[in-house]
Amino acid sequence: MLYAKFVYPDYGYDCDIEYAKKVGLKVGERYEVEDLSMGGSHTSIFLKNIDGSFNSVQFEFEEDDMPIDIYRSPKYNPYYYI
Repeated sequence: MLYAKFVYPDYGYDCDIEYAKKVGLKVGERYEVEDLSMGGSHTSIFLKNIDGSFNSVQFEFEEDDMPIDIYRSPKYNPYYYI
């Protein structure tokens, strides 16, 4: 299971920062990732039980209680080739 830990509240565009505040994301809190959409220059994260999407730059990620770099994982990044 993939989790996103909200650690960079001031990263991203102004609208990303404001939306995270609006929905009440808490710094240091881990959220279950329901889905993600990785594009060539932007990755949107969809959190379970929270409406909307979030900019991935605001998070660190864990899978099976281990840190994971989703950008270097072919499991999550369709553009990454080893």
